[in-house]
Amino acid sequence: MSAAKALSRLLGALWFRRMAVEGPSLPEGPILLLLNHPNALLDPMVAAALLRRTPRFVAKATLWKQPVLRPFLALFHPIPVHRAQEGGDADATAKTFAAVHEALRGGDIVGLFPEGISHGMADLAPLKTGAARLALSFDGVLSVVPAGLVYGERRLFRQGVLLRVGEAIAFEDLKAEGLAPENVRAFTARIREALAPLTLHGREAERLKLAQNLAWMLAEASSPSSDLEAYRRRVQALLPKLDGMASEDRARLRSRVRAAHRWLRAHGLRPDQVGHPYPFQEVAGWIPRVGLRLLLAPLLLPFTFLFAPAVWIVDRAVRSLAQEVDMVATTGILAGLALLLAWTAGLGWALHHERLFWGLAPLAWIPAFLGLRLFERLKEDAQAVRGFRARRSKAAPRLLEAKRMLLEAFPDLG
Repeated sequence: MSAAKALSRLLGALWFRRMAVEGPSLPEGPILLLLNHPNALLDPMVAAALLRRTPRFVAKATLWKQPVLRPFLALFHPIPVHRAQEGGDADATAKTFAAVHEALRGGDIVGLFPEGISHGMADLAPLKTGAARLALSFDGVLSVVPAGLVYGERRLFRQGVLLRVGEAIAFEDLKAEGLAPENVRAFTARIREALAPLTLHGREAERLKLAQNLAWMLAEASSPSSDLEAYRRRVQALLPKLDGMASEDRARLRSRVRAAHRWLRAHGLRPDQVGHPYPFQEVAGWIPRVGLRLLLAPLLLPFTFLFAPAVWIVDRAVRSLAQEVDMVATTGILAGLALLLAWTAGLGWALHHERLFWGLAPLAWIPAFLGLRLFERLKEDAQAVRGFRARRSKAAPRLLEAKRMLLEAFPDLG
């Protein structure tokens, strides 16, 4: 395993609660991998952690000017892009194309973000033509593969992430015309058409938000470890249906969904818990598991609390300093890694001062991480208790009726 993949998996396991990849296997040989870019530096890290072959990403040359990023750049070996407006020479584009083509001829996966920017907008940003021109000017066999990144909640620690790989984009019919402008535009349009359904992006923020709320309401589960692929499919299926609705019907639907969300928040429930029968066999199987977790908690949670101040400091600092939604997690993971290393060094010094072995400090990360996972499971147990207690709530039938009417309006989402 490469150092880049090992580091990506380690950081991914710390930051995310669940990481998953869906879709067809990547083809053999050289691949131009095209992804949306919702989460800054975490996007290439997620792809490196989840894909069998580690991609080499195309990255702005200005990143090398940031000292904190240089160790990561050395590990991931990205291909720098020297833009003329950022100090590159007149041949900067040609040199970048040559470097990418050389990597592809060596059989590498080259990762590229065709939007050209990381952002928190509802829709995909307008795609640059670089991906199409790179593929059309390559002189060998090449697979152009789209992939969508779907995050559960980008602002929060310990959420989920899905990498949804699509089918390779056919472009053999365009090769004859080469880099003719209309040919490049046609291929860029194909890329956008293939990439958008793999993501959570939509043309209008208001309709996208309504689609996401509906998908959450109709989902089988809505915990941080829920099935993000099922969620993505529902959002993408809902968007065209909402586009075709009259504005008055959409407004009424939005009002009903907001009312249901208010009720759920007031009762601390998930949609899948309302109306769940909680059969005896399920409850009987759950009781010994939660009992075991409660027995383990006193052993592991002290280690988690040992590192809790560092986590709390990072969380508060990131929320106050990171203004752009796409930079919150990136800032958090870099600041968190730096602070945890410093915290561990301080703990090692304290152990050494007490004439204990300083090497125990990094080993404390293992039970601390296990304690974090245990704490998350105990929160799920508390959630399950709330659902069990609310199963006979007088308001539950109204919510079930609302869900039934929604499923009648969107029967293919049932």
